[in-house]
Amino acid sequence: MFLIQLIGKSALVDKIGTTLIGVSIVCHLFVFSNVWGGEPIVLSIDWLKIGQHQFNVDFKWDALTSILLSMVSVISLFVHVFSSSYMQGDPSLKRYYSLLGLFTFSMFGVLISDHLIFLYLFWELVGFCSYMLIGFWREKQLAISAAKKAFVVNRIGDAGFMVALVALYSQFNTLSLSEIQSQFAVSELHVHLLMIAGVGVTLAAMGKSAQIPFAVWLPDAMQGPTPVSALIHAATMVAAGIYLLVRCYFFLPEEILLCIALVGGVTAFVAAFAALTQYDIKRILAFSTISQLGYMMLSIGVGDPSSSVYHLITHAFFKAGLFLGAGAVIHSMHQVSCDICKGFDPQDIRWMGNLRKYMPKTFIGFSICLAGLAGVPFTTGFLSKDAILTTVLARGLEDGGIWIFIMILGFSAAALTSFYCLRMFYHVFLKDLGIANHKVCKDCLVLPKEVNSKMYLPVMILGFCTLWFTMVINPFETSHSWLQDGIGVPQIDHHQHHTLAVILSVSMLIVGLGVAYFIFILGKGIAFKKSFKTSTLYKLSYNFFYLNELYKFGAKSLIKTGEGLDKIPHADEYFVNSAIVTSEFVRGFDDKVVDFFVKVFAVGNVVIGHVLAWFDKDIVDGCVKLFTRFMQLLGDVFRKPQGERSQSMIAWSVILLAIILGILI
Repeated sequence: MFLIQLIGKSALVDKIGTTLIGVSIVCHLFVFSNVWGGEPIVLSIDWLKIGQHQFNVDFKWDALTSILLSMVSVISLFVHVFSSSYMQGDPSLKRYYSLLGLFTFSMFGVLISDHLIFLYLFWELVGFCSYMLIGFWREKQLAISAAKKAFVVNRIGDAGFMVALVALYSQFNTLSLSEIQSQFAVSELHVHLLMIAGVGVTLAAMGKSAQIPFAVWLPDAMQGPTPVSALIHAATMVAAGIYLLVRCYFFLPEEILLCIALVGGVTAFVAAFAALTQYDIKRILAFSTISQLGYMMLSIGVGDPSSSVYHLITHAFFKAGLFLGAGAVIHSMHQVSCDICKGFDPQDIRWMGNLRKYMPKTFIGFSICLAGLAGVPFTTGFLSKDAILTTVLARGLEDGGIWIFIMILGFSAAALTSFYCLRMFYHVFLKDLGIANHKVCKDCLVLPKEVNSKMYLPVMILGFCTLWFTMVINPFETSHSWLQDGIGVPQIDHHQHHTLAVILSVSMLIVGLGVAYFIFILGKGIAFKKSFKTSTLYKLSYNFFYLNELYKFGAKSLIKTGEGLDKIPHADEYFVNSAIVTSEFVRGFDDKVVDFFVKVFAVGNVVIGHVLAWFDKDIVDGCVKLFTRFMQLLGDVFRKPQGERSQSMIAWSVILLAIILGILI
């Protein structure tokens, strides 16, 4: 970032940024080769001492960290290369590449921080970078509003993170994750503190990873440049929340895990349902990200964080490919517009069509990535998603109850995903070019064309990374990939449910694709489409269940309440006077009631103390002294008559024997 700012020529900033990311890939692959299957690399530096509290800068490179660092740097490299063409000519190119590099660096910091304070600092830096990049085009009011929304919504989750830090430090007297994990098995645990910490990190993850009800910021984040969307949705912002939960999984109580699973299942279904009716290509992909993140949360909730990480990595590659592919399509669609094309939106899939003919290379990469999103066999998306669904199926069949409901949500979301994937594929690549049917634009139409190699090559390479053999040899082995077995994260083996899970998953895929094929490609069900567009379900889907409206209603209600109070004459005086009267009452109650009882209690303690002291001194001690005196007198009575002469002792013995015989006779 600093090097880019020092360079005066904007023409060099893309080359510098891309080169530095390439260097980071080499470094991370070197670390990966050393820690994979071996011991982690740990770096600890003394940082701060407050009284008896010592804080260190702790960094850790283990198998999980190294694979995620490699993934983030590779995705960032593709984004940098793509941006060099996509953002060409932008007057703020230097600021763009500076923020892009800082964004990637911040995610690196989140991944390697073993101390929760530094993880939190990098966590906030990730949020700041996303705010700056979402609102990158400051002249667009929608971009500024979207950036503000992302920033504010994430502050709610971040507040939960802060509470979790306090609870964890109160319990373990440290914020080093390694030390907390080592103490966890041997320390006496306070259930309430762990519950508070679990709720806090869950809220933080829900905010960053856009889970219901905090998911409203991610669809609007599409106002930023498309390569930024690829980085946010694939490797940085939203991935940070999942990573935090995986790292903190060992101390999460069962109740919290159930809530995580429920939130993940609902989010996966609701977001997939919302994607069914969208027309903005980036907005469809945004809802698909929310849905796939729901799958990752669901996997953590059912006790299988390894499958969550598995899906996080596979999703990163095909989602980055989809967003970069969408950027290529949007870039090409801009060429067909003209000054008289009123209402034309290059991101609207209804204006697209037949792009397989005009953009064949982008078509190949985009199609493979889209197949990975839909969970089509022979893709990594099928492998990782079905690894999650296998665990969810096993939990539902074994535990029943609410887990069956969560299981149904997971499999239903899979059917919805395949439906909206084919719907988008049809509108973008199969049907006739939509703008060609525009009555005004027929004479001035410029046909779209393939983008340059800096834009289509990243999409094709990411599509190649979506093929199954990058993870396993057997395309239907949805667990025990080299990645799952090596990251050192808890893994559950439900081999007995594997076949049934694959059958159900493929069945959901076929149902979704079949319905979409029937409606869009065959053109059947026109009456159903018309009736559906006027239904409540369509409105709920298109408006994302009116979550934005609910937030706006709550905000407006608070504003109106404040404005209403302002309109009341002397409302401030009434409020101040009420506060003064209340405080006076509380003070009087404290002085006259609370203090009175405190004084009575104190005097009572003193009186009781004196009574107990008198009883101990005069009664207890008196009885002891009386008994001692009595025993002394009794001893004198028996000792003095005996004297020291043998004759007296014999005489007294004879007298005593005579008395005893007399009594007996």
